[in-house]
Amino acid sequence: MNRLEQAIAAVAPRYAAKRAMARMQMAAIERAGQPRRSKRFSEDRNFGVNTGNPDDARGRHFIDRQTILRLAYENPYGRKAINALVNNAVGWGITGAPKGPKALSTLWAEWTAVADFNGRLDFFGLQELAVRTMFREGEAFILRKWVRDALPVPLRLQVMDGGMLAIDKVGENIEDGIECDDDGRVTAYWFHQARLPYRRNKPPVRVPAADVVHLFVQEEAGQKRGRSVFEPVIKRLGDIDDALDADLVRRKIESCFVGFRTLSFEDADVPLGVREARDDGLPPAEFFEPGMISTLSPGEDIKFGDPKPAGGLGETVRINLLASAAGMGVTYEHMTGDLSNVNFSSYRAGALEFDATISRIQWNTIIPVCLNRLWRWFCQAAYEFGKTTKAVYAMRWTPPPRKSIDRKGDAEADILEMQAGLENRRSLLNARGEDHDTFLEETAADLKKQQDQGLFYKGDPYTASQAAGASQGNAGAI
Repeated sequence: MNRLEQAIAAVAPRYAAKRAMARMQMAAIERAGQPRRSKRFSEDRNFGVNTGNPDDARGRHFIDRQTILRLAYENPYGRKAINALVNNAVGWGITGAPKGPKALSTLWAEWTAVADFNGRLDFFGLQELAVRTMFREGEAFILRKWVRDALPVPLRLQVMDGGMLAIDKVGENIEDGIECDDDGRVTAYWFHQARLPYRRNKPPVRVPAADVVHLFVQEEAGQKRGRSVFEPVIKRLGDIDDALDADLVRRKIESCFVGFRTLSFEDADVPLGVREARDDGLPPAEFFEPGMISTLSPGEDIKFGDPKPAGGLGETVRINLLASAAGMGVTYEHMTGDLSNVNFSSYRAGALEFDATISRIQWNTIIPVCLNRLWRWFCQAAYEFGKTTKAVYAMRWTPPPRKSIDRKGDAEADILEMQAGLENRRSLLNARGEDHDTFLEETAADLKKQQDQGLFYKGDPYTASQAAGASQGNAGAI
């Protein structure tokens, strides 16, 4: 009790006790209503408050990076949507098959294991990091680094996010840390030397555009910066969090009120604390325990709390999640993991549309903007340091395969299309994440070793004589 309540207690103890208890109850309710925050992002949520103005509910044109990171790390639906995009876009990595001598493939395999400038990830881990950063923040930067005496070639890669871009760099033809020439073509990028606050006072470093891969999905002509997948839905995801937090607070408040007791006239003037005391060490009468039987005084009555549940929350959240999934470019099932409202056909139709979106990003952005550029860097480094005899080689990239929902049905359809001449083995193998030439070499080597040991299986390919006999038996068939 504070001094004011102590003074009141001296003349009106009953009123002072009620005042103190009411203050304690309000403090408990306020603590229950405080949503848990990650220490990493403890600043203001900055989702905005709906004041009734129609413009207030619309997405903002400028989204700060801190809000994006908070959604990506703290919002479970946003985190799962990002994982779904990364899993389907790069998976375990988009593999490459160099077209050149065997030594080139060996050199490439050795370099992919040590491609990270920081020495933590391999080439495929850098792919995941760059693509995840691109989806989350809208863009990622991959810098070419030279490391003296590094093997097999001194080329290394460093992935950086938009937070390292010196957007406050001011100069002629420099905007948001990106320097352009008079024709609008990017010539250099300006980056901070470190993210730590005590080192941000150092001047930014200029990196030529030839040493930077700026990875982002370009949706507009002349676009210089990427846009996060969270940008269309950041307000909506924030509202979903607020609705769930408010419902949880309501339930906590409801659980605080078990019942309401009406006192008799004789007990109305008994001081608080004395009235609730019970003999033999039993708990106060205003608390409940299993198996408790309490006898009320004449004239007393008790009514238990019967809070009415607020309906419609589940459907409201589901509708908002449907809109959020559409804005982020994923299906509702990918974003939530909820498969309760789908059947095989509807899930397959949604998966096909999602696969088309991912394939577009792979072949129009990730491979031409990023991977082809990195391959040219590797070829240049290998040639300049005497590892190869040519400065340019061809490369075939193969994204990871799509998981089949109906493996038997898909396999039968593939066989029918090949028999009808509508499909070929190379394209089918590429769709499964396999390089055609490498697959044939491995299959021939495995089959030869198997047959040398006297092992034969039902699924083995035809021998030359069996294939000739099968073709004669099928002569004349259409």
